[in-house]
Amino acid sequence: MSDRERELAERNERLRLRSAWQRRQIAVEVQAVHARFASFDRFAIMTRSTLLQPRVLLAGIVALLAFGRVRGLHTVGRIFLLLTAARRLWSTLKLI
Repeated sequence: MSDRERELAERNERLRLRSAWQRRQIAVEVQAVHARFASFDRFAIMTRSTLLQPRVLLAGIVALLAFGRVRGLHTVGRIFLLLTAARRLWSTLKLI
């Protein structure tokens, strides 16, 4: 084996070791991100299951009626806008 071939083989081995180390570091970072979002995921699931309860929906309708028609419709519009944005954000986060 020539000096150039040996040099290339050593460089190749160093690059492979470096790549393996970087993959391990990325895996550690991904696990840290998953750990950070675990509590957010639990909160989102709990909130969604709570908001879909018939009692909560009925209480929301009663509250809207208590506000009055104009204010209630304005509030319904804002809630709809927020829910739409939240759904889009949720679907975007699922893709990541």
